[in-house]
Amino acid sequence: MTINKYLYIPLFLFYCLFLPSSCKNKPATHRIVTVSILPQKYFVEKIAGNYLRVNVMIPPGMNPANCGLNTGQLQKLYDSDICFTIGYLPFEQTHLYPVLERQKHIEVINHSEGLKLLHGCCHHSHEEHQHTGIDPHIWLSPANARKMAMTIYETLAKRYPEQQTTFQKNLENLLTDIDNIAKQAEEVFKNNRQHIFLIYHPALTYFAADYALEQISIEDEGKEPNPEHLKKIIDIAKEKKINLIFIQNQFDVTNAESIAREINAQIIPINPLAENWKEELEKLIGIFSNR
Repeated sequence: MTINKYLYIPLFLFYCLFLPSSCKNKPATHRIVTVSILPQKYFVEKIAGNYLRVNVMIPPGMNPANCGLNTGQLQKLYDSDICFTIGYLPFEQTHLYPVLERQKHIEVINHSEGLKLLHGCCHHSHEEHQHTGIDPHIWLSPANARKMAMTIYETLAKRYPEQQTTFQKNLENLLTDIDNIAKQAEEVFKNNRQHIFLIYHPALTYFAADYALEQISIEDEGKEPNPEHLKKIIDIAKEKKINLIFIQNQFDVTNAESIAREINAQIIPINPLAENWKEELEKLIGIFSNR
């Protein structure tokens, strides 16, 4: 995808004028941290409590592959002390990083750094950034979520040392929740039964890797499937007796429905971008435990 840099000029001119007045004498009660997605907001708020306000760049219901920027988001971003990114979301590559490169006062923390990254089925290329097939859905692995929580704590404790004791206590509670989720998943999958599922967009790559599951994507290299690809998916599903199809809220259900009719499968909606990370992971594990 080619980015028209001139689209950003009006926004940058506006904020070059606005920024000096917005950052002077910022009240202590207006400390802002920006995150890319709602699950990161969940982790930050669990650790920081009410000490910080959290600005989310990708609003509820929006798709990270085609979400844009608005002036309200940018104002809060420019007022932020820290920005926690996922690292490989198309939105970040296309929109967020070009803005952050020009805002040196914002500390940028990439949650993908230090993690074992996996290649997925999404391929996006941009004028200044390359997205080389790295799957960005790191937060859906409880093991990764634990590391993300630790990174948030360490960053916040360093930036706001007066709150370190509170942050640490809150972190311990969050880690307990994450560890309990991991134990639930281990219990469900401990018998090493073969668990194969279809999913429209391959968002469960890291979750599947953690628990030896097989994820088959209906999407074809990040694109709408053509008839040939759909037939291939249907043949695989019949051969492997797959009867479970996940569909995310941000995607069209039409192709999933056509496959479901052919293989007599159940379509189950999931929301990997749900704000309540714990609730969404418990729901996902429950789906597998009931099959």
